[in-house]
Amino acid sequence: MKYILIVLFAAFFITACSKKDETKTSDVKNTEDFKPTEDDLKFSDKSFLKSYNNCSPNDTCTYFKVDYIEAASGKNKDKVNKFITGIINSGVTFGDTVLTTMQAAADSFITQYTAFRKENPDSPQYWYLELNVSANQDHPKLISISSGSSSYMGGAHPNSYLAYFNINRETGDTLSLGNIFAAGFEKKLNELIDASFRKANNIQQGENLMDKGGLFENKITYNYNWKVNKDGSLTFYYNPYEIAPYAAGPIEVTLTKAEITPLLSENSPLK
Repeated sequence: MKYILIVLFAAFFITACSKKDETKTSDVKNTEDFKPTEDDLKFSDKSFLKSYNNCSPNDTCTYFKVDYIEAASGKNKDKVNKFITGIINSGVTFGDTVLTTMQAAADSFITQYTAFRKENPDSPQYWYLELNVSANQDHPKLISISSGSSSYMGGAHPNSYLAYFNINRETGDTLSLGNIFAAGFEKKLNELIDASFRKANNIQQGENLMDKGGLFENKITYNYNWKVNKDGSLTFYYNPYEIAPYAAGPIEVTLTKAEITPLLSENSPLK
């Protein structure tokens, strides 16, 4: 029996009863130049675990484990947590069934594995799902939230996914590329990404990116999965299967602050 899991988490908080729920307060991670204020968001670290027959997570245990964050205090706390909750409620899907809580997702995961064991009692196969949701506050004007998942529910290999979400510190709103770049940025941004990818992989202009770079198409363009680094550079992250085969692994393309500065809008938070 084959099951497909699609997981897209930004960050989340849950209050539902779980098998294991731990909380601790996490200090803000900062650059040498940026100092937090009382208004800055502070996050609590939490952990959720459910396993098959209460086993401890290891190579011979089927388990569902999530390490995540919750905005505990600071400006726009409720707004950020509302965004976080919306992402988790719409982001966990088993097949065609939308599961609206972490507890429901964990229950479904274990139920499906239990059914698999009944149909295949001699199978040595163990499943797992791990999620890690964290916040990076290196930048003085925005917060980057990363959501990484790794799972195995049968098949040739595990699946992994990493998503980035960026939040404006001042307003608590999520940022899009249109919020940081001036109108008409698309063509130039794609040119910068193409040039950066070619340089990193020693591919000359004019050479085919399918033949030389292992991509699905003879082009590489921006996507909506990006983060801002503390030096002001911008990294675009491409998950396995997105623009290249699984064997290629994830692909990152980083543009320097100097490269993106001419594209920034007048009120860009990256200025």
